[in-house]
Amino acid sequence: MGALVAGYILVSPVEHVPNLCSASPETGFAEFLGQVLESLGSRWGEVTYWEHGGVSAPSIPTSACVDHAHLHVVPGSYDLRLPTGTTVYAPDAPAMLAEHSAEWRGRPYLMLGSTGSPCALVEDVGVPQYFRRQLATAIGKPDLWDYAAFPGEANVRATLTLLRDFTTEATE
Repeated sequence: MGALVAGYILVSPVEHVPNLCSASPETGFAEFLGQVLESLGSRWGEVTYWEHGGVSAPSIPTSACVDHAHLHVVPGSYDLRLPTGTTVYAPDAPAMLAEHSAEWRGRPYLMLGSTGSPCALVEDVGVPQYFRRQLATAIGKPDLWDYAAFPGEANVRATLTLLRDFTTEATE
């Protein structure tokens, strides 16, 4: 739901946690995430990814709209920007989780990365769907950022076709 472009996917850990930094290292999620990003990058070239890292405390405003961790992944390169603030960097999202989870698991944050660029993490500014708003503007559809109001069914169907083709080719 809410695919702004064909190929828009969400990658979630099985365990219910409010942000990816809260995922238990023992689950192997970071390694799985690395495999997903590598596979999609080898298939689609550059991919851009982000997380609106929420927290379990409903009184703290965050950019996350649901309280289950998920990484947004889209094919392509976009001019998405983190807000200003103290930023930590890692080579990619799995490295970010390995290196900085302990200090960020209980705090709301925004994480942004792409193929061939470092992954960055900064304190959340509490703007709902922060990066979806930027992506919608980047693709020339600034009013379609809200996944609930604009579910993007055509792009969801196109994503399913892309993933079906991807898995079919991988098994041949």
